[in-house]
Amino acid sequence: MKLDLFDLINSKGKELNKEIPIEMDEFDSPSGNYPITAKSPLQLYLSNGQGRELSLKSEAHLKAHAPCDRCLTDVEIDVDIDYEIEIPISDGKLVIDEMDAPGCIDGLILDTEQLVYDEILMNWPMKVLCKEDCKGICNKCGCNLNNRTCDCDRTVVDPRMAAIQDVFNKFKEV
Repeated sequence: MKLDLFDLINSKGKELNKEIPIEMDEFDSPSGNYPITAKSPLQLYLSNGQGRELSLKSEAHLKAHAPCDRCLTDVEIDVDIDYEIEIPISDGKLVIDEMDAPGCIDGLILDTEQLVYDEILMNWPMKVLCKEDCKGICNKCGCNLNNRTCDCDRTVVDPRMAAIQDVFNKFKEV
């Protein structure tokens, strides 16, 4: 949903409280697409601080599902959106610093879906794990090592020593 901020910026002391439903059903990130399974409406609070600054606060809670980075088990991820920014106002326009520019504001238009997307992206975990001590999957047979063990040889050979390893294997007694 896109909100026009013109009236708010040109009315000193004006406030706006809105509850906006989040339309996003899937989080499309550079690392993949993840379904959003639960979401609360976006609580949006905007206020014009006597014509000097626009205060923007928003809150929401989302749940999404993503595969564990080690064993590919489905993991539920909780994302709390808690965004707060104050933007100076000058001559009826927002004074946005290029370094701190929020991607959700274009001119006098606030894009709430972009705000939600940016906050999910910022709060998304760097590594999704089903548990801290996840053992992952066997790179030989593909079994989940959290559920069972396998008899595969999982020793990692240094590639620089591979030629010498072949010599030892050739002369190994059976």
